[in-house]
Amino acid sequence: MRIGDLAHTAGITPRTIRHYHRLGILEEPRRLSNGYRAYELPDLVRLLRIRWLAAAGIPLGSIATIMESARAEGDTDDLGDDLTVLIDGIDAELDRLGGQRRRLQEMLDAHREGRPVSPLPAELAVAFSELISAEGDPRTRREFERERDAWELLAVSGTGPSALFDAATRVLSDPGSRAVIVSMYRRFAALVGVDPATAEQEIDSLAEGFASVIVREYAGTGLMGDSAESSAPLALPTMAVAELVPDPAQREVVMRVLARLGSSPDEATA
Repeated sequence: MRIGDLAHTAGITPRTIRHYHRLGILEEPRRLSNGYRAYELPDLVRLLRIRWLAAAGIPLGSIATIMESARAEGDTDDLGDDLTVLIDGIDAELDRLGGQRRRLQEMLDAHREGRPVSPLPAELAVAFSELISAEGDPRTRREFERERDAWELLAVSGTGPSALFDAATRVLSDPGSRAVIVSMYRRFAALVGVDPATAEQEIDSLAEGFASVIVREYAGTGLMGDSAESSAPLALPTMAVAELVPDPAQREVVMRVLARLGSSPDEATA
């Protein structure tokens, strides 16, 4: 039979058959005196085997080796190894797709339920959303938004242990703790544009307040390197304090908080 007949019987195109010839997985048949290829039954059988293997997910570059291994006596170990590798690859891809599907489903569920679509745990994302929407002062609202973004970066980077997010959810969900946080952040927001030299007392008071909250609410969560899940203080990778907190007065508060917690600025930017 000619190439068109072979292609039709196998349910593919002549171009695909020529591609298999170029790859060396289907041998060129003998040619007739007129130059046409003359395919026979063994060619059709091999072609169908190639299609069967390809449909199973075996790369075209591996098909020749696998077909020869399947035919060779006493060479079953190589064939088994090749097939095991392919199956392992599929399993890994299924795990990746399963995780991707779960994340997409969580996003869809959040959207349908009117919750924020966020990498944060659901309750923490809602707490931040409520905190931001309830704040009437634009400066303080921006501080809450920046805080939320920092927590999202921790979530996306995978550097925050679950205990840390649980503690943050507890702090923002408890009315008493939340009131303290809101009051402190309003004072923190009011420092923008203020000369640090003229706000020494307020800077020191805020630093003491933030450090006390962190020690009280986040002990054992990994925020200060005190969790089994974390051996170093948590931080945003490759970002200096000056980049995270550009305002000089606010930055001085952060530096003093770090000093009280026993972290140097270098440790906070590692």
